[in-house]
Amino acid sequence: MKENLFIIGGSGFIGKNLTEYFINKFNIYIIDKFIDVSFFSSLRQKIKSEEDSSKTDSELVTIQWDLSENKFTQTLPDPDYIVNLASVVTADRNLSLFDSMISSNLKVLMNLYDAYKESKHLKLFVQFGSSEEYGNVKSPYIETMREQPDSPYSLIKQLTVNTSLMLFRNYGFPVTVVRPGNLFGKYQNTEKFIPYIITKLKKNDPIDVTLCEQKRDFIYAEDFAWCISEIITHYDRVKGEIINVASGESIALKDIIETLKKELNSSSIVNYGKIPYRENEAMDLRCNIDKFENLTSSKITFNVKQRFKELAEKFI
Repeated sequence: MKENLFIIGGSGFIGKNLTEYFINKFNIYIIDKFIDVSFFSSLRQKIKSEEDSSKTDSELVTIQWDLSENKFTQTLPDPDYIVNLASVVTADRNLSLFDSMISSNLKVLMNLYDAYKESKHLKLFVQFGSSEEYGNVKSPYIETMREQPDSPYSLIKQLTVNTSLMLFRNYGFPVTVVRPGNLFGKYQNTEKFIPYIITKLKKNDPIDVTLCEQKRDFIYAEDFAWCISEIITHYDRVKGEIINVASGESIALKDIIETLKKELNSSSIVNYGKIPYRENEAMDLRCNIDKFENLTSSKITFNVKQRFKELAEKFI
């Protein structure tokens, strides 16, 4: 019998990638305040056709539930693993965002804790943090660094991370915290940097950007799913830990644009410097990944530039 994996916030682009990756390994339960009915219906049909040929017994269940507002009272099989992706992701520095950020992060965590704190089956609760928690300090970021969040998003992330670790230390709740690099991949909102650039380049449209000298540590969603699989496999080693999950290398945004422009043979004019940098812009975000590799006995060897090219070929 397959184990049960709950993906909280599973209708987002990371949730969809994780679902596709894990669907033949676990029974998947998606819990989100919005459910992408079309996506999950198509995936169910795919599972059904695979079951006809391979006799797999995967379950894919979707539950529409707003955990930021309501305690979770649905009657479901106990989870073996929970991956909590629920969050509002924004680069906005507006302090008025605090209330919505607390609801979408801390309240969700506490409602899940209340629902499953007595579970005898739960092996691991994976809480999403953010590499932005480290703030504008010199990289590479190491998990032992003192965080210096410089936005409402990163500050609330840090609060949620600290709360989840307190639940582990004081009450034995089996939490591990994952701090991902800059995620990109299928199903990502077209307003995000990589999909936005690909869309513009494919249309040969002009692109207004900053000087794009800033570097980021990108990780492809499918590679990220593999990393989560390794963390789940080694659940007994990772509880109570903060773990960076990234490529371990940073790439200048300008290099990405020029790589994609060449790959797509685009005639787009890129207006570097048309947009100013954000206040307190971090110029080199790179994560140290030694802890991930040590805890999981796995090696990260992702070719991120190749992943950019692969995504550009798939992107519609």
